[in-house]
Amino acid sequence: MKDIIDLKNKVVLVTGATGGLGQEICLRLAQCGAIPVVHYNSNSVEAENLVKKIQALGIETFSCKADIRIEAEVKMLTKTIMEKMGRIDCLVNNAGILLRGFLAMQSLEKYRDAVDINLMGNFLVSKYVTQIMISQKYGSIVNVSSAAGMGGLKGQGVYSSTKGALNSLTIVMAKEMADFNVRVNAVAPGFIASGMLEKATKQDEKYKEIIPLKRFGEASEVSSVVLFLLSDAASYMTGQVLVIDGGLLIS
Repeated sequence: MKDIIDLKNKVVLVTGATGGLGQEICLRLAQCGAIPVVHYNSNSVEAENLVKKIQALGIETFSCKADIRIEAEVKMLTKTIMEKMGRIDCLVNNAGILLRGFLAMQSLEKYRDAVDINLMGNFLVSKYVTQIMISQKYGSIVNVSSAAGMGGLKGQGVYSSTKGALNSLTIVMAKEMADFNVRVNAVAPGFIASGMLEKATKQDEKYKEIIPLKRFGEASEVSSVVLFLLSDAASYMTGQVLVIDGGLLIS
């Protein structure tokens, strides 16, 4: 029987690949035979280490540097991938930052940083990748959102608002891209014990009491859903935001 998750030889751009979740997604993609292109902005050492780990799995890949807030760099990012690979089959918009703090005490500068990366950056990458996918007449995109963007979490007003906007963007993209055989979905993780939550605060730990499954999730539990959405196993799914939060939003 053919494997349900079949991504062999698919070229997949993963933004923000050097973070905990990004690395997990890249390695799982490689295990499925895909070719994950490692995007990074500043951590070149971690990016090259990740490339070596992927190559150790028998997948030849490379890393690309780009500040996704700058349109010219995003345009060059996609151009480089096309020159090397000739196509982009899938995109995982994973780059993002977590900004904590009550709105009344938040600076405009920090708010703009979050909007620039979590929303505008994802928009720019999607803009240039979808142009390629329209020409190809196929593709699959997964935006990494957050459960905070679905229900809103106290002390995460900036983060929640950017992720909520990303959910809306996901739905609009899905509608616009359907005619070109391109699917667009999102995952909305809750508290995940890696990446942005590698150093959980006491406030974070309190959430375990109200999460029905009584624990934080693992990056592998998110990456499994990402791989599913990218693959043909989810060929009749588009415009969906799948929540992976241990039941937090229903508590």
